[in-house]
Amino acid sequence: MNNLFYTRLAIQNLKKNSAVTVPYLLTCIGSVMMYYIISSLTGNPGFARMRGGGSMAFILMLGCVVMAVFSVMFLIYTNSFLVKRRKQEFGLFQVLGMGKKHLARIMAIETLLTAAVSLVSGILLGFLLYRVFALLLYRLMKLDISWDFSFVPEAAFACVKLFGVIFLVILFYNIWQVVKARPVEMLAGKQAGEREPKAPWLLAVLGVISLAAGYWIAVSTERTAMIIFAFFIAVLFVIAGTGLLFTAGSVTLLKLLKKNKGYYYQTRHFISVSGMIYRMKQNAAGLSVICLLSTAVLVMLSSTVSLYVGLDDVMRNRFKRDYVVTVYDYSDDTAAKTDGIVESVLKDAGETAKGLVSYRYVSFAAVDTGDGYEVREENLADYNSLDYLFFMTLEDYNRISGQNVSLRDDQVMVLADGMRYDRDTFSIFGRRYDVAGLKGQTVEDGMDAMGSVGSLHIVLPNFSQLEEMEKKQAEAYGEAKSRPIYYVAFDAGDGKEGSARLYKDLEERLNGLGLTCRLESAAMERGSFFSLYGGLFFVGLFLGTLFVMATVLIIYYKQISEGYEDKKRFEIMQNVGLSAREIKSAIRSQVLTMFFLPLVTAAVHICFAFPMIARLLALLNLRNVGLFAVSTAGAVLLFAVFYGVIYGVTSKKYYEIVKR
Repeated sequence: MNNLFYTRLAIQNLKKNSAVTVPYLLTCIGSVMMYYIISSLTGNPGFARMRGGGSMAFILMLGCVVMAVFSVMFLIYTNSFLVKRRKQEFGLFQVLGMGKKHLARIMAIETLLTAAVSLVSGILLGFLLYRVFALLLYRLMKLDISWDFSFVPEAAFACVKLFGVIFLVILFYNIWQVVKARPVEMLAGKQAGEREPKAPWLLAVLGVISLAAGYWIAVSTERTAMIIFAFFIAVLFVIAGTGLLFTAGSVTLLKLLKKNKGYYYQTRHFISVSGMIYRMKQNAAGLSVICLLSTAVLVMLSSTVSLYVGLDDVMRNRFKRDYVVTVYDYSDDTAAKTDGIVESVLKDAGETAKGLVSYRYVSFAAVDTGDGYEVREENLADYNSLDYLFFMTLEDYNRISGQNVSLRDDQVMVLADGMRYDRDTFSIFGRRYDVAGLKGQTVEDGMDAMGSVGSLHIVLPNFSQLEEMEKKQAEAYGEAKSRPIYYVAFDAGDGKEGSARLYKDLEERLNGLGLTCRLESAAMERGSFFSLYGGLFFVGLFLGTLFVMATVLIIYYKQISEGYEDKKRFEIMQNVGLSAREIKSAIRSQVLTMFFLPLVTAAVHICFAFPMIARLLALLNLRNVGLFAVSTAGAVLLFAVFYGVIYGVTSKKYYEIVKR
């Protein structure tokens, strides 16, 4: 047999199995196309010429990595559906006399054809649609920069490398599946009945415990330093719990329903429960993947939409004033010079400072011991007990707040920002202070404190105690110490052009201080924030589209597989006397339960994850919980409608198979 024969046979096989190979091929093409687009955007030199371009490039690079990892896992996973469907065909070839090496050659040609069509079509479509996605990114980032939309060879080469490896792994996996199995086993694979699975009580209990642990972490974690680490731990628990519950918990629940004779021995319940008991074992992995993908889509869409739509809220939280000057020295001389520079620049620009705020502070992290705070460098890794402390003087607090509070040398005021502090004393560095009864509002602070959620603002009686606090934390932390800060913030300027000129003059004069300074302007930084949050929104939409595509394909293959299995069951149930209406009702109930169970579970995941995601968004200066709630509800509703459409389309194919 020559190579032409094998090629013709491979093409014929692909055509004959078009119901499963065409969706898989389209998915491969779509994956290549999207990877080419995001790779082209990541390497675009235009980012170097725009404010905030570095953040945008980094976000796209992370999106590229996520997409690469997901493509590897997803394409290998979906290929397993194809192998399962075609095992009988491979067994038949061997029974008819074809050797395994000849079968491997056919599979190699099929894989080569699929890879060639996927890469050529995907890269070509990616090149054609690259401009559309780039223009969408411009719109989201409020940019009017013209970029080069020519073909990007580096992106095409990255696609060839990544997907070449994926298709090679898929080929080896397929050949291994054929080589390890005997022809008779493959030939009878689809007819072989499954034993009724046992109720794995231990795994079901572990699944409940794992899911409960993930939910508890998501709802109970409040400390800022712990939130990101806790989020990933909660995700791992939820993933494990979801897999265990779909695998073991569902079978255990169905077994309990089966033992309930009053419920089980009804025509509709008898057929659906018994059918799902057998089906859950083989479909648990697919259902849990659909659930987790749905959850990922909902989280990405709700959070990125909230950040982008709530950008004005973000800017107000991040910049309390139009201009913020941070000088890393709070001596009297530095404070006087900084005030003089601000006054002089405003006078030259013909502007007047509005709402000017200035004060000295020092901030650092400390571990809450339950009786006070401990400051040691090795404790910085104790995220579970780490709090952010922000110290200022009573003189500055009274001047800023317009109050006339008095404190003894052994008293402090503790102003809790996003935290609850109910103790009567405050202890640190071996000294105990009484907490004054008057608790005022936290003051507008510098970027360090604004970037955290949940901090304690401690007002000290005098400047000498602030200096003492700064020296002791420097001794404790060494190289990791915080530096003292003189903070000035004010409103001034009208319009982008005036803001840019004032910003430039201030920057030049502050550089003459010979100290480390940071100057920020809300107007000047707005573009950077659009770059950051617009990029996050774009990547969220991009990856969300990829995950939705994966969800659709997995659901489609599940419906196809179940259609062929239910076709035989349909015939058997008719032979034992059940009417077509009763059978159809039972199967519909069974399919609906299996189909929408992942969506319902994903919605429950989102409900429990809501508090933690809201706190994570607060780290990015979005504290509008109402906006996030509306975005989450909208994402769930939109995805549920889309999910229903998928059900309608795939169910039609399912019933076509059953009725043949």
